[in-house]
Amino acid sequence: MDGSAYHFFAKRGSENKLLMYYQGGGACWAQLTCTIPTCDNSVNVGGGDNPNNFASGFADLTNPDNPFREWNIVFVPYCSSDIHFGDAAQDYSDANPGNPIHVEHRGFHNAKVAEKWAREHFVNPEAIFVTGSSAGSYGALFQAPLLHEVWPSSRFDVLGDAGNGVITPTFLQNEFNNWNFVPNLPATIPGVIDSITSGDGMPAYIEAVASFFATTNWANYSTAFDGGSGGQTGFYNIMLNGNNPLAGQTWWDASCAFQTNMRQQAVDTYTAVSGANDNYRYYIGTGSRHTMWGADKVYTDTTCGVPTILDWVNGMLTSGPGWVNVEASPYNVLLAGDPKP
Repeated sequence: MDGSAYHFFAKRGSENKLLMYYQGGGACWAQLTCTIPTCDNSVNVGGGDNPNNFASGFADLTNPDNPFREWNIVFVPYCSSDIHFGDAAQDYSDANPGNPIHVEHRGFHNAKVAEKWAREHFVNPEAIFVTGSSAGSYGALFQAPLLHEVWPSSRFDVLGDAGNGVITPTFLQNEFNNWNFVPNLPATIPGVIDSITSGDGMPAYIEAVASFFATTNWANYSTAFDGGSGGQTGFYNIMLNGNNPLAGQTWWDASCAFQTNMRQQAVDTYTAVSGANDNYRYYIGTGSRHTMWGADKVYTDTTCGVPTILDWVNGMLTSGPGWVNVEASPYNVLLAGDPKP
C-alpha cells in the first residue's frame, strides 16, 4: 500500500502437494477508509505477518491431524488493501481535498511475484489447495483461475474462508472500481467479467468459475454473523453507512442483514452450480467469529450439529461423502471468544 518492498514466505514439504494461502487484512477504497485505516498496509516480516509465528488451527504444522502438515506451502502476505487483485495508484481526496492520501493498490502484482516463485520451485504438484482468510478469501477465489493456467495438470480445491462477497450494489458499481480490478480477470472464462460489471458479484462469479473448472471443488466458509470491526459484518456496515469506517465499530447493526444475505447467496450459488457440475459447497457455522483457518476449533467444534471443519475439508480433498453443505442449527449460539456487541 505504501510502495515499500514486498515479501512472501514459502516452506518445502515432503509431499508433492501445494498449499497457496492468501493472508487477510481488511481493505480500503476511499480517503477515510485508507486513513483510519480499515486495512493492513505493510508486511511485518518478523512479526504478525510471519506464518512461523502462527501455531493454531490449520496453521499448526505440528498437529498430526492437520492434512496440510507435509505439503509445500506458499504464504502470500497482504498489504495492498485491494483483496489481492488490484492494480492502481490512487490519490484519495474525497474527504479532505487539501490533504490527499496516496495508496498503491498492487495486490495483483504482489500475488504474481509469489506465484512466479512457486511455479519455478514446485513444478508439477499432484494437488493444489488454494485458500485464504478474510480479504485473502477473495485473493484465493480470484487468483485460483490464474493458478489453473500455471499448473494445468494438477488437481485443485479452492476454499474461501470468511469472504463471501456480501456487499452493497453501490459499492460494487462505484468504490470497487478504485482498485482497477476488472482488467485482471481472465476474459477467456465465460461470465467472469460480466459477474462484476453486471452487478451480480460473487454468486455469479463462483457460478462462472465452477462451470469452467468443472473438476475443481469450490467452497465458502463463514459463521452466521461473522463479527468484529474487521469482520464481514463490520465492512458491510461501513458500506451501508456511506463508507464511514467508524460504522465498523457497530458491526452488530448489520449482523442480521449479513446473515440473511450471506446464506441466500450460498444457497443460490449451490443451486446454480449443482445442476451442472455439483462442485460447490458451503459451510455456515454458528456464532460470530471471523475466519476459521487459524483457530483450533477446526479440529473439535461440532456445536449445533455441524461436522468438524477438519472432517469437512478432508471430504473436500477427496470429494468424499463428507463434503456436504453445512448449516449450524441453531446458528445464534456464541462460542468462547466470539465477538459480542
